[in-house]
Amino acid sequence: MRVLQLLRGVAVIVPLGLLIGCGDAGNQRQGVNDPRAQMHPELLEVSASPASPGETIEIRFPQETGRGIAWVLEEQDGNDWRVLYYLTAAIDNNHNFGSPSWWSVDDSEGRSWEDIGVSGPGPDTIQIPDSIDPGTYRLCTANSVENICTMLDINKQG
Repeated sequence: MRVLQLLRGVAVIVPLGLLIGCGDAGNQRQGVNDPRAQMHPELLEVSASPASPGETIEIRFPQETGRGIAWVLEEQDGNDWRVLYYLTAAIDNNHNFGSPSWWSVDDSEGRSWEDIGVSGPGPDTIQIPDSIDPGTYRLCTANSVENICTMLDINKQG
């Protein structure tokens, strides 16, 4: 009889523990250096590519993709991507948040983004770092539930 009561208790506790363990972990936003970030250029329309160092560009979202204000510019390193710059978008789809800014990954100590969720078609405005070298980069959201990316070419300043 005692064993039967114990088994019934375990039958209730184990499923409850599994539900609690699952929680909202699947819905948490990803951060920078997201190895699961995927190329989805169909979800991001960039106003200028190629762009120039120091230029301000707009990003629109034809499917009104949910996102944050955090972005990264990455360079390819073998089969992986390496973050070079952090960007903060200015948004103007009735949210009117700030002005675009950026900083180098080498100058990131003590810096962070506000965790602001954004939806709608945009535009979100970002500034291309003025210290970036010409080349092809990957531009990605950096604090979305699912980070998405597109390629971005950078010309010489000028």
